[in-house]
Amino acid sequence: MTLGDQGALLVTNGQAWRAAALPIRAASAVGAGDSFLGAMVWALAMGRSVVDAFRYGVAAGSAALLSPGTGLCRRDDVERLYPDVALRAL
Repeated sequence: MTLGDQGALLVTNGQAWRAAALPIRAASAVGAGDSFLGAMVWALAMGRSVVDAFRYGVAAGSAALLSPGTGLCRRDDVERLYPDVALRAL
């Protein structure tokens, strides 16, 4: 679940993770949720774990904030932000 500037939450059978929001100056929030979901689906299709897919989702949703107007995330921004996604087990 995306939580806007409060980060995101992942709950699986037996586990819960919280991702803090990345410090991004938003040009636009349009498409952030779509980018989050698209990145998670892509990562799962590539065989990544659900936790890793969640990190990609957070990075992509955050990267979408950098795109003005109706632009979605850009791959280079997702890859740059991915290492900065910090998860905390709940």
